[in-house]
Amino acid sequence: MIRGFRKASLILALALAAVGFPCVARPAPGPEPQTLQTELLAAEEALPELSLEELLGVSIVSASNSKERLSDAPATVIVVTQSDIRLRGYTEFSEILDDLPGMDVVRPYGDTYLKNYWRGYRNTIGDPFLFLVDGMVMNHLYYNTADVLVTMPLSNIDRVEVVYGPASSVYGANAFMGVINVITSNDRKENGTSVRATLSGGSSAARIVDANVLYRKDDLRVSATVRLDNGDLDTSHIESYEYTRNRYTADRRLWGGIVDNPNLGGSFLSHRKQRGVDLRVGLGTIELGVQYFNLNSGYGLVYATDRVQNNAVWARPDLNLFLRDQRTLNAQWSSSTLLRYRKSDLSSDSYFVESNPAPAGAAPAQLVDVSYWQALNSSWSLFQDFEFRATQALVLTGGLKYEQKDLQKAYDVHYGPSIPAAQLNASTYPYPTPAFPTPVAQNRITTEDIGVYVQGKYRIDAHHQLNLGIRNDHNSEYGSAATIRAGYVGHFGPWSAKALYGEAFQEPNPRLLYGGWTGSGSDPNLEPERSRTVEVSASYQKSSVQALLSAYTIRNAGTIVNTAQGARNLGDRRVFGVDAHLQAFIKTPGFSQPLRVWVYYSSILQADEKRFDAAGQESTGRIGDLARDRVTLGATALVTRKLSATLRGRYIGRRTTVESNPVRSVPASFIADLTLSANDLLLRGLGFAVKVTNLADAEVFDPGIRDADAGTTPGAFDEEGRWHGSNGFFNSLLPQPGRAVVISARLDF
Repeated sequence: MIRGFRKASLILALALAAVGFPCVARPAPGPEPQTLQTELLAAEEALPELSLEELLGVSIVSASNSKERLSDAPATVIVVTQSDIRLRGYTEFSEILDDLPGMDVVRPYGDTYLKNYWRGYRNTIGDPFLFLVDGMVMNHLYYNTADVLVTMPLSNIDRVEVVYGPASSVYGANAFMGVINVITSNDRKENGTSVRATLSGGSSAARIVDANVLYRKDDLRVSATVRLDNGDLDTSHIESYEYTRNRYTADRRLWGGIVDNPNLGGSFLSHRKQRGVDLRVGLGTIELGVQYFNLNSGYGLVYATDRVQNNAVWARPDLNLFLRDQRTLNAQWSSSTLLRYRKSDLSSDSYFVESNPAPAGAAPAQLVDVSYWQALNSSWSLFQDFEFRATQALVLTGGLKYEQKDLQKAYDVHYGPSIPAAQLNASTYPYPTPAFPTPVAQNRITTEDIGVYVQGKYRIDAHHQLNLGIRNDHNSEYGSAATIRAGYVGHFGPWSAKALYGEAFQEPNPRLLYGGWTGSGSDPNLEPERSRTVEVSASYQKSSVQALLSAYTIRNAGTIVNTAQGARNLGDRRVFGVDAHLQAFIKTPGFSQPLRVWVYYSSILQADEKRFDAAGQESTGRIGDLARDRVTLGATALVTRKLSATLRGRYIGRRTTVESNPVRSVPASFIADLTLSANDLLLRGLGFAVKVTNLADAEVFDPGIRDADAGTTPGAFDEEGRWHGSNGFFNSLLPQPGRAVVISARLDF
């Protein structure tokens, strides 16, 4: 396997050498080099005034790790601008996902804060896509989850580029179903200071501060961004599902004196205390950055409340330090060098409170315990990327990656004693001491990742383009993974067509390899999952309308599934789906600007997998928890230059659940949100917005995560005093928030 890696790496290295790859980036004589961010800045500021036809000519960078026109990208790409974020009233990043096609977003609001079963990929631990900030992967080192995105500040975003389809040939591991890349605003066209800040609060007990200050003086750029998000989980619909009801959380027979300590339990309550900080200093082509994100929440809707108190803490801090140099060397060459250090942890103040029946044969009792959990992870990485414009027709991009990870294996867990509920006193219980935040050598593993890639883009003529890319990654634990991508893009007047093929691999994350226990699932011998995707699309665009129809088929091999016996690479998955996009500007009498309308339709026509049935035998069936049909739509009206209104709606079709869920299906639902905005009313740069979510106060459920096995049969004590309650730990249904009103004040100057 290592020999194969060396051979593939040698071939790629020779290809790099053939085009004169610069090992060290040095400035070329001539005009002052500009960073890619500066080049894109002017286009972004003009976006609200562009037609749809012009929007397709805007440059993006995420599909190929190289600047290219949106319409030429070898992938289906959706761009969400800062203007979209403001007009649609988004106050938290994951709300963007709700309005995108192909995404089944599930919100447990707990130790798993959200899941995104992108293009039919339903799994238990980890996410099938990469979340990037300015091209840097932010997925958690231990879990490979992307839910850190909910801590992302919105005030410094220029745009969000959402790339559909496998991208491992560019980004390496875990770009399985796509990539979400946040491009921040860290430069200005002119010297001076700009401020963008939003203060939000409302009936959902949300209190959000999101602010960015950006200063430029010639070559010097300084940016400071902060997001503080405090709040409580909306409980307006928790009584609609059996095991999120308050009566279990407050039952003294289940919890004893735990109910007397409001920091441990007694009521259905799940706090959040999210933090996001992004500090940058730039000088010419060099940028130094410090980013800190902390996804800090209770357990939300994840667990049955006769087994787990959701009023606790599960904190996942992430620290990112980086130094980057991006420069244009000459008319042909540009280079990007990135040195990066990360810490990605589960902090030792994370705790868990659970109640379980006494073992069979023992006296009937509920045994209650408190435990503290910790996982410490870090990495060093170096990336060297380049772009070489060989001719007007041929552009090559490529690069090298080296990353060393110091990873936790099993959790550091400190348990308190299991005490019968009737005897537990919250003030005298011998609480365990949290783990000391120092890595334990016997519980660590060090891994190395090496990646080499080359991408080529050849323009046959003004209307036709070919793309080809290859990448080889080697991991010291699971060996080599080679991936390729190929595509054709053609333009025929207002029509365009794309035919795309891509491969990807999903590495087993440390939690799946080492961090499980009996009934939770892990296996150190897991192999990476593989996928192959074929996608064809046709689009039509004019100044006032843009439409796209895309069909894709995905085949996964070695899919990782979790069972009570452990985790294993079970077998294949096949998914076939269709996405349709429509955007239009509609002239409306009485409005200062045309009405902007968008509609996305997604249909998963086939989603089959090998799996284990209730008896533990292999079987084949439909992948659970996926909506066969999904529609997102919206309209933004600029009533005057100062007043706007946006109405958004989401229809999610009926979802058949996973085999382990006693609730066999989740009914279809429709949710509408309304945002009213006023700008420059009192003084220039001051704005206000009122957002109403779930306008009709609809009762909406998401399917439970993991096994979703709690069921709906009410719990009760029998005559002997033994508890008979939920079937398992994980709730079968997740009742989503009801109507909420959020009021925001915005400063932008």
